[in-house]
Amino acid sequence: MSGLTICPPAEAAAPRLSVVSAPPVLVSDPAGLFAELARLALPLGEYVVCGSAALYVRGLRTRMGDLDVLARGPAWAKVLSLGMPPRTALSGYGLVVNHPRAAIEFVDRGTPGWPTDYLIDSADLIDGIPFMRLGDVLAWKQRARRPKDLPDIAAVHRLRRLWNGDSTPAHTTKSDWRKAS
Repeated sequence: MSGLTICPPAEAAAPRLSVVSAPPVLVSDPAGLFAELARLALPLGEYVVCGSAALYVRGLRTRMGDLDVLARGPAWAKVLSLGMPPRTALSGYGLVVNHPRAAIEFVDRGTPGWPTDYLIDSADLIDGIPFMRLGDVLAWKQRARRPKDLPDIAAVHRLRRLWNGDSTPAHTTKSDWRKAS
């Protein structure tokens, strides 16, 4: 051996890693919503992306209409600095702020039964953005069970079957959606 080091010792890499405050945002979407969210520089660990975007980023949806972001503390304070007045959520639980130029909706708390701290603290970090855990997205959609949630529920179940090595049908019919709970 010529003494070639393939990986530097951990202590050699430590100073370089400490300069990087957050991983780069690599995910993208046609409307540039992830780039706009990254531009806001919300403090990591103080927000989580929920809803269809959590499925989109995992390849379980081909499109998404908007970003739903749950924010607390310093992240919520930054959202309030966008200059848009908060309004009461449709559920009557918590406040909502819409981004002034992008289809991003910020809320200050999870819906009843979904603790804000849990959803933020347990988020999966994907390409520099915290996303709601897939199991939590599934549970939330199963509880809501709106017609628009049925294809998402079926997609998560197909992925689960794939991960478990079960055979997966080539397509899912509407009758399969009703069984996907």
